[in-house]
Amino acid sequence: MTLILPLTGHHDRKGFDCGDAELNGWLRRFARQHSAKGVSTTYVAVETETGAEVFGYYAISVTELQAGDVPKQWQRKLPDKIPAYRIGRLAVAEKYQRKGLGGLLLANAISRLQRISSEVGGSGIVVDAKSTAIGFYLQYGFEQLADHPSKLFLPI
Repeated sequence: MTLILPLTGHHDRKGFDCGDAELNGWLRRFARQHSAKGVSTTYVAVETETGAEVFGYYAISVTELQAGDVPKQWQRKLPDKIPAYRIGRLAVAEKYQRKGLGGLLLANAISRLQRISSEVGGSGIVVDAKSTAIGFYLQYGFEQLADHPSKLFLPI
């Protein structure tokens, strides 16, 4: 069983390794700081409520887009400045990769952001994807932005 919970001090951030030094380092050095400062919130996949091993994680925050930044079919329906959400990081530990955990984390993030959006507003979700991850996001309905192909948008 996998639970997705807010990151706390008992989660083993140092033992996490997704094979990407930047994503590993961000979890170790900045995830808790950003949460404490209200910059973003990180959620971790763990086995139990008290489990320390982090299987994967994602971080979410608020953002703002210009109407011209989103796919054309959405531009005419939105104001010039669009409140949105950002999935800033999403990573899965190497030993859990290619087992569906990335999709589970993304689905959890989207569901969470849809709930938040229904209460406070927000028009979409933005991801700045690494080139190797663009296909992953496309299969979940994200659309590439014409001027920024590594930036993807999902309306909510």
